[in-house]
Amino acid sequence: MAKQASGGADYQAAYSHALAGRLPHAEALCREILATTPDHADALHLLGAIAAKRGEVSSAIELFGRALASRPDFAKAHSNLGAVLLRQGETERAIDHIEKAIALAPDMADAHNNLGNALLKCARLDDAAKAFARAIEAAPGDTLAYSNLGALLVREGKVDEAITRFEKAIELDPALAMAHNNLGNALKEKGEFEGAAACLGRALELDPNLAEVHGNLGTVYRSLGRLDDALACHDKALELKPDFDRARFHRAILLLAQGRFEDGWEAYLFRPSARTQAANRHRQTLPRDLTGRQIHLRRDQGLGDEIFFLRFAPELAGRGARIVYQAGVGIASIVERLPCIDALIDEGADAGEDAMPILVGDLPYLLEARSAADIPPPVALEPAPGRTEAMRGRLASFGPPPYIGVTWRAGNRNEPGAFFKLAPLGEIAKALGAIEGTVLVLQRNPEAGEIDELGHGLGREAYDLTALNDDLEDMLALLALLDEYVTVSNTNVHLRAGAGGTCRVLVPNPAEYRWMAEGDESPWFPGSKVYRQGVDGDWGTAFRALIEDLGRALGGRGYSESHRG
Repeated sequence: MAKQASGGADYQAAYSHALAGRLPHAEALCREILATTPDHADALHLLGAIAAKRGEVSSAIELFGRALASRPDFAKAHSNLGAVLLRQGETERAIDHIEKAIALAPDMADAHNNLGNALLKCARLDDAAKAFARAIEAAPGDTLAYSNLGALLVREGKVDEAITRFEKAIELDPALAMAHNNLGNALKEKGEFEGAAACLGRALELDPNLAEVHGNLGTVYRSLGRLDDALACHDKALELKPDFDRARFHRAILLLAQGRFEDGWEAYLFRPSARTQAANRHRQTLPRDLTGRQIHLRRDQGLGDEIFFLRFAPELAGRGARIVYQAGVGIASIVERLPCIDALIDEGADAGEDAMPILVGDLPYLLEARSAADIPPPVALEPAPGRTEAMRGRLASFGPPPYIGVTWRAGNRNEPGAFFKLAPLGEIAKALGAIEGTVLVLQRNPEAGEIDELGHGLGREAYDLTALNDDLEDMLALLALLDEYVTVSNTNVHLRAGAGGTCRVLVPNPAEYRWMAEGDESPWFPGSKVYRQGVDGDWGTAFRALIEDLGRALGGRGYSESHRG
């Protein structure tokens, strides 16, 4: 709350009260000034800053606007108005005002900071980095600029560089709670969960009312296996900010991972993927008798989730509903063969004014899946006619059975609400090197050199079938024929389950909810074995179990003599 040109002793007193945190006193004096001088730019601006601090966004915008009407070259008012517009989601207007502030006052660090935040919203990362660097240049002691630049570097995957910026911000101002929060998040990215928890705890010591920090600490506690503590953090975040959907979503996946389905599926209604699609959707539990009702069922997540939740569609049909489904393009032809689906519908097509619109991810809640006993089996998926025999011939051309598929990475690390999974390729190669069968690479978009790395670790060729990820009809046929599939959770796991097969699933810590918080098997995928990364990041126990289990499963059909017990 920088000092502006004064308009008399009353304004100076108001500013002093504001600087000391005595906002009611500052507000009262400003209103006295405006009673006699309605266009007093400084008083209007200070009232706007007070409103912004209280979260009264509309009032702040109106007051900053009045200050600028009185004094169009008021650089600080342009900058602060831009910051509030950004909070409101009006990014282009925000940038316009912030750039006006910089044109009027090129060395205003706050304006460069605000510009950096606005450019981040537009995904203009390079330009945002320059803006934060300019803020630091203008004010080398500006802790906020260091913290913001660090947050950008985390987003770019430059975590170590980010940590140095956060540490600098804390050095300059040890009481800056958000710098401790950001450092904690960066340490979490590195897998240093104990250090992350300590930083986030320090942030809450400084300001216990930061809902976002409680939520962040909850995700760290989940990674540490402290699930009850994690749940308490998300509960506190929601107490402080009842509309905090991200905390509600993380609370949901915690509950679901613990098998607490009754509360978990209700909280799952607030998942990020449903945020823009939930309007006008039916989100109440469904009656037992749906005879004569037409349901417009549509996806709201990726293909794997779509297949996962379609296991509930037969229940809708069993209650008498007629289902028209808006499917993902990649699996539309597969879904079209499902007996429970009456018709497919294109994106944006009209399902009829009497159709009940439902998101497929809402079905567990709508159909009251309250316990493991209510979990239906994976939806049965039949390969297209002729595809299985063609794929059988292709496999024979590669080598003899057993045929072993492998995938080591799935998901998007930087997508909010997404589950990113990564298992160590070298350890996978070592485990499969004990098997004398034919190894098939099913990884979507492998990075340069990864397939060669796998083959080198195996000591023989790994056959590249990655292109099948773009033709899921062929992928389904292949998955129906595999003897083993060693993989992280991905779309192909759902296809294989639909084809009646099982997987050996490498589950990174923290576990995705559908693989549950603990146990060697998930009730969602009967027969599939789960191999878990330790809370400390170690995969040793998981891979030792995998090698032993593959040996028992394959027996004399290709398990290397050198690896027999």
